[in-house]
Amino acid sequence: MLIRMTNVLSAVVLSSIFCSVYAARPEIVDDILPEVKKQGQTAYLNCSVINLQSPAQLQWLKQTTPTGEPKHISSNETVLIDEVVEGQRKYDVVKYGSNDSDIYQLIVGSLTETDAGNYTCQIYLPNQNSTEWPRESGSLTVQIPPTIKAGHPADITVQEGQNVTLVCEANGNPAPNITWRRGDGFPLPNGGFQQRGGTYDINQIQATDRGQFICIADNNVKPPASFTVQLEVRFAPYCTPVQDTVGQAQNLRFHAKLECLVAANPRAEVVWYKENKATQEKEQIQDNDKYKLEQQDDQRLKADEKWYTLEIKNVQGNDYGDYYCTGKNKYGEGQAQFQLFETMECQGPNCPSVAAGKAPSTYKVSMVVFMIGLITSFSINKCLQR
Repeated sequence: MLIRMTNVLSAVVLSSIFCSVYAARPEIVDDILPEVKKQGQTAYLNCSVINLQSPAQLQWLKQTTPTGEPKHISSNETVLIDEVVEGQRKYDVVKYGSNDSDIYQLIVGSLTETDAGNYTCQIYLPNQNSTEWPRESGSLTVQIPPTIKAGHPADITVQEGQNVTLVCEANGNPAPNITWRRGDGFPLPNGGFQQRGGTYDINQIQATDRGQFICIADNNVKPPASFTVQLEVRFAPYCTPVQDTVGQAQNLRFHAKLECLVAANPRAEVVWYKENKATQEKEQIQDNDKYKLEQQDDQRLKADEKWYTLEIKNVQGNDYGDYYCTGKNKYGEGQAQFQLFETMECQGPNCPSVAAGKAPSTYKVSMVVFMIGLITSFSINKCLQR
């Protein structure tokens, strides 16, 4: 009888202890704060719980698909996924806390785009419906630097007067902003120095619009990405005089030089002419003892620009008048007009030195100094205007 009463008393005591242990239901007491990290970094998600005692368990899960089963990452401090990236475990769980309050910290290393999403902290309670388990979710955002989508042409050729659309697309998180600018630093064809948006329309394209257009994708996650489109324009020649009036004294064995910038695509056939004063007809100039025809090299010129010179030797009175530099290709032709006029003294860099003690003539011009200043201030865009 005594033994039976002892057993009953023991059962009552154990039942009382069991009830006292489970009287306080385990709970998740704080929200899981969202985490924002860059690709390659490490993320930390914290789940704060109270009254968590065995057989209850703290679990971390990640929903990988909208309707599929979630990925079960851990139970308490035990990681269930054996994944290693660059020699380090992909997941880890660390427990912090004291008394009845604990923080279970999920650590996700070597972040990639696939790590982004919602992570769920839940308390597993045996013998209870899973819908009643305490749970909280927190988001992990992985910032990805921009990358340019492939598939859009990097070289485009159009004819002057046509319309063209430049296209640039980029991936990244957050979604990148796309900006267009010119590679040479000049204003864009539609005005301004920048254009926002993945597509850039250029209407009635001009020869001056040719060159590099750079698409820059930026989402404040370094580094930004860029994509360059080389825009080639086919156009009729534009002929521009470097100096449209040139002076020289006659009958003193002095020479005069006319210089012409010709831009054309495809390359132009360039011919020089002199106007016959009597007939007002243009007469073609040939390279001979009287005239010297040359093409000058200059690294500052674009590939479709050429520098041509006509040197008139031993200027005589009948050399004065109008000269023409003409360029022609399959798209049309253009010309530049020059005037050679008489001066009292020699002009140009090859003139005789000024006698000692004599002030230099106001008519004398240093062609070298002139050309340096001219080329420095020369704007190709303005030269190519109709």
